[in-house]
Amino acid sequence: MEDGKRRADELDSRFTVRDPPMLKLYNRERSGNCYKVRLMLSLLGLEYEKIPVHREGKGRNILPPEFERLSPLRQIPVLVADGKPYWGTIAILVYLARRYGGERWLPHDPEGEATVTQWLSLAQNEIFSGLGRARSMRAGRWHGYGTLEEAHAVAAIALRVLEARLSASDWLALGRPTIADVACYSYTVFAPEGGISLKPYPAVRAWLGRVQGLPNYLATPVYDGAGGPLVE
Repeated sequence: MEDGKRRADELDSRFTVRDPPMLKLYNRERSGNCYKVRLMLSLLGLEYEKIPVHREGKGRNILPPEFERLSPLRQIPVLVADGKPYWGTIAILVYLARRYGGERWLPHDPEGEATVTQWLSLAQNEIFSGLGRARSMRAGRWHGYGTLEEAHAVAAIALRVLEARLSASDWLALGRPTIADVACYSYTVFAPEGGISLKPYPAVRAWLGRVQGLPNYLATPVYDGAGGPLVE
């Protein structure tokens, strides 16, 4: 009984929000959403502790019940900042931009904020449902709806929107790097893993290169560029 209680206390301690270190990220390296957060942390030059979250084979994340204290949906990424948990990729990006990035990554004025936010919507909808879903399906890790062909069709919509915008501007919003670029970059750069070629989208490929040229850029866990060499 004593040993069982000790193990339970250790688990509870691991998933209980505490103060130091200042930033903790519950993370899986190959997760596209976790990579968005790691990229943002790197671009901001922030130090943080990574707490690995593993899968059961190609199945769901291995999370104890206590994790609900951090994320009611029991999903990653989760960022713990100053003892407070933030869940949901976009919410975390917004927090980091506001807390550490000043006006650079997410402006405070309504027009600028809306201009950035519309691309966050594309990232979480068409880009994830298309490119992200195709990537997971090809890896045998998708447990949701639809077929690979349907995912490719949605991905084509997202890529056409990106190509049109990036043919007219170096960046997605406001003529400079913002969290819009961070949010949309992740699953776009992983397109080849989903069986999607980026050759028909030269403006998208050029934009990927610009993101990779940003100070403190963090290389992807699988592809360093659109269809580039493996780095994992």
